[in-house]
Amino acid sequence: METQKILFESLVKAEQLFEAGEIRNGQKLVNEVSRAMKSEGKVSNKLRHRFNLISAQSRYFNDISSFATNPKRNEIIQEIESLIASPVENPKKHANAIHSLQTKWQQLDQTSKPAGREQWQTFKKLTDTAWEPCAQYYEELKAVKVSNAHEREKIIANILQYKEDNSARWPGLIELSKYLSQQFQLWQNFAPVLDDDFTRLKAAYQDARKPINEEIRAQENRNLKLKEEIIAKVKLINDDDTQLCIQKYQRLKRDYQNIGPAGKKNEPVLWKNLNESADRFYEAEKSIASDELLVIDAISKEIGQDTFSLANAKDQLKELSKTRKTPEFLKLQKALKAFEGKKAEEIMLQKASSYLDLPSLLELAIPVSSSVDKDILKILNNPPYHNDADQLTETVVMMELMAGIESPDSNKAIKQKLTLERLQNKFSQQVGESEKLKGLLITFISNLKAKKLSAAETKLWKRAQAALSELAKYLP
Repeated sequence: METQKILFESLVKAEQLFEAGEIRNGQKLVNEVSRAMKSEGKVSNKLRHRFNLISAQSRYFNDISSFATNPKRNEIIQEIESLIASPVENPKKHANAIHSLQTKWQQLDQTSKPAGREQWQTFKKLTDTAWEPCAQYYEELKAVKVSNAHEREKIIANILQYKEDNSARWPGLIELSKYLSQQFQLWQNFAPVLDDDFTRLKAAYQDARKPINEEIRAQENRNLKLKEEIIAKVKLINDDDTQLCIQKYQRLKRDYQNIGPAGKKNEPVLWKNLNESADRFYEAEKSIASDELLVIDAISKEIGQDTFSLANAKDQLKELSKTRKTPEFLKLQKALKAFEGKKAEEIMLQKASSYLDLPSLLELAIPVSSSVDKDILKILNNPPYHNDADQLTETVVMMELMAGIESPDSNKAIKQKLTLERLQNKFSQQVGESEKLKGLLITFISNLKAKKLSAAETKLWKRAQAALSELAKYLP
């Protein structure tokens, strides 16, 4: 009974191998169970039923394999028949053509169910016939096949030595998979071999690889469990703060990515489960972002209306956190900046307008313009009338110099003098442009002759107005 229990477990394992895509290993296990059942004699109906079911699966995979590869073998047979009917004149090229077809045939046997007896006998008979025109070259090729067999034996020995050197402490599965892939490429390079050697070498090659493949599967299973544990941890995340949930998920995701592969079949399923476990966090984030986009849209529609407040809009923007990099947010920022610039320009123009008509405010007891600096209004209210025409001219030339406006040729000497003074004072004075302009305006008002400007003073003031229009942003 104990033996039958072991056989039943072997059939379960064979079924698992079929499900994992390891068809050849599963079929090998089914064949072992079949031989053991024959030795055992009478077995339980349960075991017999299970064996018939798994055996049918094994035959099904054989049929599928044959269905896929038999047409290809028939094509090779047709090609060699054509080669017999029309031999290549050059014996070496003729032999190479036969050799190429034999290689194709052996590679099919390597990667799928071997050819049936009748199909194999047909191919062998045709091959022998095809070789007749180049018997001499056949001997040379036989030597090549013997050499290939020797090289394949070296590859088998290398794999066995690798297993011996590393079985105490196996490398990671990526390195193991890479090693097996490299050895397989080498193996493929040394084909064909003699028919008598092919089966023997193929079996030895597969046996040599078996311990490494088993270690790869073991590591994949360990990685599978580790990744499933991380997915379980993600499902347990349940903080009130969505952003905190996302941060925890991202840390777990980094841990997940640092784990090695868990098998080609498992990886897509694991990734799907991991992402689906975190979807709920991002759905909450999307909801918040949608609400913020509504706020952005509302502000955008209010810009320019009578009830619009730039300060309130800026405060609302500070509260937004999920949409700061969206096109809608950036577009709104640009619109608010343009609106703010337009308002600043309007204020500046209004201010400039007040300054352009300063002489009309002379000796007014009550200031009528709040846009004009209080110190300037004070001197306007009580001007000293120094009547210094030279000082007036210098003041206007300095304004033109600051504004980048050319002064008349008659003031060329004054401009040169002021330019030199300006250069000399550039690094010693820390007075800003606004303070300089304020001082010039006070100086101009202080040096008028009387309340009513003379023709010369009016002419100078017109030049000052042109300079002030350029210097509007520096008006105090």
